[in-house]
Amino acid sequence: MMRNFILPRGIGVKQFDASARVKIPQLLERFSTNRFSGYIHFDLSSQVGIVCFQDGNIVAVLFRSTEERYLGYEALLELFRALQLTRAEIRVYRLESEFVPYVARVCRGRVELEAQMVRFLDSTRLLRYLEQERFTGCIRIYTASEATLIFYTNGGVEGFFVDGTAGLRDELDVEHSLARDPECRFDLIRTPEAAQSPVLPLRDINFEKDWLIVWRELNV
Repeated sequence: MMRNFILPRGIGVKQFDASARVKIPQLLERFSTNRFSGYIHFDLSSQVGIVCFQDGNIVAVLFRSTEERYLGYEALLELFRALQLTRAEIRVYRLESEFVPYVARVCRGRVELEAQMVRFLDSTRLLRYLEQERFTGCIRIYTASEATLIFYTNGGVEGFFVDGTAGLRDELDVEHSLARDPECRFDLIRTPEAAQSPVLPLRDINFEKDWLIVWRELNV
């Protein structure tokens, strides 16, 4: 089951609709040239694409539809295909360079629980499980329009990523927590430990060439 996959908003850079006037390859190339660190969120109604940059290098791409999930270069091609067929809303958020790998690993992580209602959560049981499993990953708490990530390393809380921030925070404002929303849900996403799964740039990406490859497939 896929609900709208959103991440916490970092520091907003820009927001616009993709149209024939928006040249996606040139847009991505510009972020690369400018050594951008952060992520671009593509909202295509029933599909979502996320492209993570660290110092101008793409380090993770996630593309999700109602039935499929793609990662890496394959995800980039699927995103290009969707963008050539469907209008998208594009949002760009800046993050601290050293924090980008956290978000990249979430995009690549394995979802163990998805779209669970927070109001039915047995938090004591879940926290005990995370500690016993020495869980590394995150809990993604979200509503239809907002999200919070709680990062864990070896069963202990490492920090929080919330709206309007560019990196990891040590504390969470419980009084204004998303969990108070009766429709709030959560995902449990397991990720490898950083030492075991370094976040590296995707190689051999040529935005113009890859965009053209997809265009030709769609216009045979």
